[in-house]
Amino acid sequence: MSTKNFLPTIFFIKTIYLIFKQIQIFKKKLFLEIIIKNTKKGFVILFTNSKYCGKSFEEEFKSSLKYASHLEVASGFFSYELLNELKPQFLKIASLGSCKLLFGMIYHERGSKKQIDCLINLNKELRKINSESGIYITIERYHGKIFRFTSNNYGEKIYIGSSNLSYSGFGTYKEFNLEIKDEQDKQDIKTFLKYLFHEKDTNKKIGFPIEDIELRLKNDKEDKETGENSLKNFEINKDSFPTKRIDLPKMRIMHRPQKQPKSSLNLYFEKGRKVKRNGRNLWTPRGWFEVEITSQKSEQLNNIYPKDNMKKFEWTAYVQDNVGGKEKYYKIPMISCSGKKGLPKSIQSKNNRHILGALIKGKMERSGALSKYELITQETLASYGRDYIELHQINLKEYFMEV
Repeated sequence: MSTKNFLPTIFFIKTIYLIFKQIQIFKKKLFLEIIIKNTKKGFVILFTNSKYCGKSFEEEFKSSLKYASHLEVASGFFSYELLNELKPQFLKIASLGSCKLLFGMIYHERGSKKQIDCLINLNKELRKINSESGIYITIERYHGKIFRFTSNNYGEKIYIGSSNLSYSGFGTYKEFNLEIKDEQDKQDIKTFLKYLFHEKDTNKKIGFPIEDIELRLKNDKEDKETGENSLKNFEINKDSFPTKRIDLPKMRIMHRPQKQPKSSLNLYFEKGRKVKRNGRNLWTPRGWFEVEITSQKSEQLNNIYPKDNMKKFEWTAYVQDNVGGKEKYYKIPMISCSGKKGLPKSIQSKNNRHILGALIKGKMERSGALSKYELITQETLASYGRDYIELHQINLKEYFMEV
């Protein structure tokens, strides 16, 4: 290589070196600023449950409980054994001020009888002490973890991180939790806690006293009755099932769970409905098998899409399935509805969304791609091997449907 050609290379290398050096200087300045900021407030301590790095969050939590006169916990999950163990401390804190515990996943993920009984009984004892204390449940999934302690003598401590109020969060799992030092951060967190516990706007509110919530058991009989058992009412003999021809016009209607996390296949994860129980209005989740298929305009414009010139269009779906190695044949009354006249966007099983859900979710569960009370995601569909339903038009009002 000539000297003339080599000079640009030297210049390029030197330029890269100078840029890299400036980046290193900037990173050192930034790191020093962080050190100075935290030195003024006290160094941040990690709570990881690891003996090699950080401290035990269980020890920190229980130590903070001893001096608290007010406690607010917002956790995704909990262990009822830990709640029972800590009950005396919770009741003591309530007697000194208030104790509020909020859990964000049990409403939709359901609970065991022991879990639900634990929450109800602890809530009753807390409420006896004062109305400011008690158990709260969110009707939308809340997965965060916040622990706020207030002491008359030691001020306020707020921790955030990954630990649930559970034995696994306190010791079994490696976690990452921090005590919040910055005053503005503390204020923001308290604003968020106020939203979780005390939001007044009914359109925004997701946290409710447990007295306003109907908690359901895992594998509730009602799910089975509205789903698999109801599906039996639409089973027909093979002889009554039309012959499927390969020349029938067909189309696909896609599932879009990433755009529909609380609708369509995931209707279950909406806030739910209010029902009257013993004279009291309670929030209760939708049935697990309640689904609909929401189409897009490009699909609705397809010539064989089930519709006419009205807002609602009733039609029949013939579905073949394999359950436990046995072929099943169904004749399902269906309806296309909602949306604009002549372009209904929602496909449902008529009078009962659970029937379509029992077909789709039931098949996903049997394949191992889906577990009960679990959100359907794009990954679920990839595991299942199908992200659409397919309609084969027999005539204007009859279709083969593959789910």
